[in-house]
Amino acid sequence: MSGDGHPCQVDTPEETYWQARHALAAAARALNEAVVSTDISLDTATEITEAMRQLTQRLKKEPQVTGLVDMARRKDRGSIQNIMGELVAMAGRSHPSAPALTWHEEPNRIVGEVVFGPAFEGPPGHTHGGWVAGILDHLMGMTHVNTGRPGMTSGLSVRYVRPTPLNTMIHIKAEATEIDERRTDVTASMRVGDMITATAEATFVRVDAAQFGLDAEDGR
Repeated sequence: MSGDGHPCQVDTPEETYWQARHALAAAARALNEAVVSTDISLDTATEITEAMRQLTQRLKKEPQVTGLVDMARRKDRGSIQNIMGELVAMAGRSHPSAPALTWHEEPNRIVGEVVFGPAFEGPPGHTHGGWVAGILDHLMGMTHVNTGRPGMTSGLSVRYVRPTPLNTMIHIKAEATEIDERRTDVTASMRVGDMITATAEATFVRVDAAQFGLDAEDGR
């Protein structure tokens, strides 16, 4: 997951597949936004509900996966790290419920951008604090993984400095500040222009990949 956050090699079946998934996710996000921000008539709500049920049944006729590891073991889908970048809850590029987050990597640091639309509203006109914390945690976790010591969050502290606005470009930076064999401490910030809206500190602990059902082939 480097450059602009799109890891696939160009002109490959893997790239073609995820480009189609990106387009599908963008369409689903637009639908989410429209559902939230539209005063829908009863007839329209009923009609759209039936159309969505039909789409769901169509999707269920396609091959189903049991999770991220299962997807990574399918042909032309990429490594488990790539799959997590695409489908992990909260911020996957191809996850239909996630905001459109982009990022690029630097040594021991990740810098990203996100725009929260109406579907992520908490306080009027501003982003729900759970999404603020979740996006910070996600980029901090990716920063930890990129040190070569994958693991899990063992502690997270978020300070909400001021409300994070909707429909505005939000800049995020996460940086590993202390690394040893078992633990990585990461700090992060979220800002609009020069104004900080939230900061976070987290500790990540290295775990055995086998705990997640992973083996050496999954890290290819």
